[in-house]
Amino acid sequence: MKVYERAFDLNEWFVILSVLVLFFLLFSLPKIFSTLETIGYSLFGLFFGMFSDQTLSVSAWDFYDVNDTAAYQGIDFLSYVMYCPYSYFFVYIYVKLNIKGFYSILYIVIWTVVSMVMEWIGTKIGLYHFDKGYSMVWSVPIYLLFQSMLLTYYHLVKAN
Repeated sequence: MKVYERAFDLNEWFVILSVLVLFFLLFSLPKIFSTLETIGYSLFGLFFGMFSDQTLSVSAWDFYDVNDTAAYQGIDFLSYVMYCPYSYFFVYIYVKLNIKGFYSILYIVIWTVVSMVMEWIGTKIGLYHFDKGYSMVWSVPIYLLFQSMLLTYYHLVKAN
């Protein structure tokens, strides 16, 4: 098992502070969705964050590890919880700005860039440890796909 560090340091503090600040913002914003929609958009981020990270980091692929060791730790789950507010804000801003048509594609591209910046920060502070030639560029289609799926999910929810 790979161990990258043994100290409680910047990567753990980043996760904890991000969760606290992002959820504070989520609950502080004016409500534009029902409670069920809010939970749905938030869980979308949790589920797809865990799905993609666990898929890419399982032993068959093992492209990267999260946090201090290759083993799954409690702080790893908290890092996945961090995805909840991001997916909520993605839909929230989309609705508040009333984005439509071609601008939806531009919006997804902008959020992909934001996601890449956050991933880059995560690599610099020891949150992500890439292996076997994995590069952040490989994350671009994943972000494009999941953000497109999230907007599709939003439109399906609104249609019903």
